[in-house]
Order: sequence, then structure tokens, then C-alpha cells
Amino acid sequence: MELLAVPALLVIMALWVVHSIVLNRRLNQSQNRYHQFFCDSPVALIVIDQNYRILEWNQSAESIFGWSALEALNKDIIDFLVPSFDKTHVMNILQKASAEGSSHSKNYNVTKYRNEIFCEWGNRLLPGHKGDILCMAQDITASKKTLDELSKRSTALESAGDAIFYTDHKGLIEFANRSFFLLNLGEPDEVYGRHIGAYLFNEKRSFSAIQSQFNADHMWRGTITKPSQKGDKVLSVTITAIYNRQRLISYVANLHDITQLSTHVDTLTHKAHHDPLTGATNRAAMDDRLFRAIERASQTSQRIALFFIDLNDFKIVNDRYGHEVGDKLLSEVAKNLKACLRNTDTVSRYGGDEFVIIIEDIHNQEHIDTVFHTIQSAINEPIIINEYVTLQAKASVGMAIYPEDAMDADTLIKAADSSMYRIKKEKSSVKELSPNEFVPTLYADNHNH
Repeated sequence: MELLAVPALLVIMALWVVHSIVLNRRLNQSQNRYHQFFCDSPVALIVIDQNYRILEWNQSAESIFGWSALEALNKDIIDFLVPSFDKTHVMNILQKASAEGSSHSKNYNVTKYRNEIFCEWGNRLLPGHKGDILCMAQDITASKKTLDELSKRSTALESAGDAIFYTDHKGLIEFANRSFFLLNLGEPDEVYGRHIGAYLFNEKRSFSAIQSQFNADHMWRGTITKPSQKGDKVLSVTITAIYNRQRLISYVANLHDITQLSTHVDTLTHKAHHDPLTGATNRAAMDDRLFRAIERASQTSQRIALFFIDLNDFKIVNDRYGHEVGDKLLSEVAKNLKACLRNTDTVSRYGGDEFVIIIEDIHNQEHIDTVFHTIQSAINEPIIINEYVTLQAKASVGMAIYPEDAMDADTLIKAADSSMYRIKKEKSSVKELSPNEFVPTLYADNHNH
């Protein structure tokens, strides 16, 4: 039996040796694989001991931080890689990994070349290694800069004085800044999700026409009027189409409130084109309108009637009642003339007590007669100055017709002026009645053509 036991023991020992060799081989293979993974990992891998001294340092760590493994080994990782303002934060993160098994952070680091970079760290306690910690780092400086840039742009967008909104690639509004909502053009739930065309131009079809007007820089500029909670607003609008690789990704709209400026411009324009006393078109504007009216008439074979009106004995009114009364008489006559004619007709104060009326699209003689009698009735309207004085104007009215009497503006005005003077020579009278009675100080003449 003892002889049989010896061979059995030898067999067991041989099997144990073979098993040990196999285990060692597998262990070596595993260690080799780990070492290969450790060295080739695209992430910086650093092993530190419980005192935070560097035990291992792979090639990616060398690429990111600049130091070789020989330069980094046995260095305190906090003193070695962390700037002073972030040391306490990193210390707390590593202590958390020791206590809880893992920790994560984003913090600043310094490189061999004293550059400051921003890294994302994952730290994990290694089991059975007496407190060793595996630290994994990725350089996210570029991402951080991008995020910082986006944050700055977002802050600038939100704090911009102009109203700004942007859309998705379909043109649906995704975001509007604070200045936009200060215009009172709608609440977020009324704005977000609406198509830019429907919102700015009331319908998508109108926006399609706008798109055809974009310039080479994919921009369109124009002026629109939109209702708000505080009345209509006039807005200067710039729309920019944003493309990425020839694919539309967004529209950005910049809106600037020019309501006050527009109102001011309209006021200045009105002052530039109208007589300040009567509100009638002034002489310069009348000349321009007559020129354009003749251009249109020449293209459409239409006729134009031009009436030249002179208030008779107007000086007597100024002498007897004062210039304020004379001014009121002029203003009321102009008001009555404008009230009795079409919006397309022009009533102009040509001189001190002279008015010119331009009537386009004259059809026939009956039309001319009707317009004349309408003008005459407007001039004859009693004008109450005060409880004691009521005036009634008398005027000499001359007329000229385009193209029969003249083919250009200057000649047409001269023809109407000559017609007026012929009439003026025929009649002129002034009559005053006692107070509280109707006072026909001026009377209206018939026209002659």
C-alpha cells in the first residue's frame, strides 16, 4: 500500500504543478492584457496610493499633461497637477473616493508647459490594493470653451436690447429673449411653436415671398406693423437664415421697435408736404402730385381737371376783422374743400388766398360740372367766426383740362390761372351786415372755361 501511495502522490503533485503553471500563465496573460489596456487607453489612467502619490501613469496621461511616467512617478498628484485655487476641491473628491469607493469631478489642471486645462475625472478605489485609487481623466477644455461661449452668447442674447427670436429648421419659433416679450407681442404659449411667417406676416404664403427676397448673405430687412397690448407697433425686422452644409437649420429674427421714430418721421413728412395753417397740401407737394398725375394719365389716356381758386377781397377780411379771422377763414375753406372731395383728389394751398385742386380720372363734361358745383358749394359754406360775425366766401374759380388745355404741369397751371383771372375781372363785391346776422362778406363766383 505504501508503494502505491507514492505514485499517487507524485501524480497529485504533477497535476498541482500543471494547474499552477496554467494559472500563472492565465494570470500573466491577464496582467499583460491589463497592462496593454492601461497603456493604450485613450483616457488618462493614473494610479495613486493612499497618500495620493502617483504609482502608475499611462501614455494618454503623458499626452494630456506633458510629463513622462518617469517624471510623474512618486509625485503627489494634487501638488503636481492641480492649481492652488482647486486643491481643496480635489482633495475632497479623492477623500470621497477613499471613503465611498468612487467619486467624480470637473476641475482645472496644469500641464508641464504651465498651460491650464479643464478635465473631467472619475476616481475608483481599487480593491485589495491598500487604498490605491485609479484616477481616469479626459481633457474637456475644448468642450468647456464651447459651453462657455454658448453661455456668453446666451447671456448676450437674453440681455440684448433688441427683441430676438429663433426657429427650428421648419420655421417654428423655439425661443424668444426678454426684450421680445417686453414688446407685448404675445405670451410664450402664444408665440412658441408658431411659424415665423404666420407670426410676422400673418400667413406662410407671405413669408414665401419674403424668402425670395433674401440677399446673398441669407438676410432680409424690412418694416412691419404688428398689434400689441399697447397699440400698433412699427418694427424694423432683420431675418437671417442659418445654414449648416447647405441645410437650413434655423431662422433668427431681430426686431427693433421704431414706432416713435416712425411717428416722428410721419409727422415730419406731413409737415414737409402740407401747409401748416390749413393742413392742405403745400405748393411743392402739389407740383409733385400733378407731375405724377400727368404721367399716369398719359399712360392710361385719362383726363385731369385742375381748378385754380382765388378768394376775392380777402384783404378786406384781414383789414376789418384781423389776421386771426382771415386765417380761420382760410382754414375753414380748406377744410370744407377736402371734406367734399375724394381722398384721391388733391386740395392744395397754392399761395396766400389761392388754392389749387387736382381731380384725376375725369370721365366727361357732366363729371366736370358736378365737381365744380361741389367745390362752389364747399366755398359757400357759412363760416362762423364768433357770435357776432359769420362769413361766406366768394371766390373766382378758373379751370384747365389735361390734355385739351395743356400737356405739362406748368402750362396746365398757367391755363387755369388765366381762366381764373378772366372770371375775377367780371365780379368782385363785399357786403357786411349788422352783428348776429348772416354776413356774406365774400361771395362765390361762377366759373368760366
